Amino acid sequence: ELHPVWQQPKLHEFCKSKGIHLSGYSPLGSQSGENVRKKVLDNPFVKMVAREVGKSPAQVSLRWGLQMGHSVLPKSISEARLKENLDVFNWFIPQELLPTFSHIEQASKQLHEKLIRGEAFVHETYGAYKTLEELWDGEI
Repeated sequence: ELHPVWQQPKLHEFCKSKGIHLSGYSPLGSQSGENVRKKVLDNPFVKMVAREVGKSPAQVSLRWGLQMGHSVLPKSISEARLKENLDVFNWFIPQELLPTFSHIEQASKQLHEKLIRGEAFVHETYGAYKTLEELWDGEI
């Protein structure tokens, strides 16, 4: 994941230094981590920027990723959201508002813990793996 609530500046700098393009998978948070998705779209800083530029928090999150030099890969099955997600190319977040994103509390600790435990890959409804046991048999 790569979004305003998990900005991963060290990863961004590493990729940049190696000439690797960074793509923001789940740029609005992941469906399996609904609390993280809510943290992205309901974040007061993201909402403030959205009000300032007259766009939705989702559009601001996607535009932030693009302005950081990432590609963004949002997913939706809603036609209205698909259209909204595409409306991020003909406007910019003003330079004076970009520092606002540095005030956003990062969710990395929680997300790292989920990755370490394997929970980021497991979801009883949406995941390819329904349980941790399906994902990993304990063998190395």
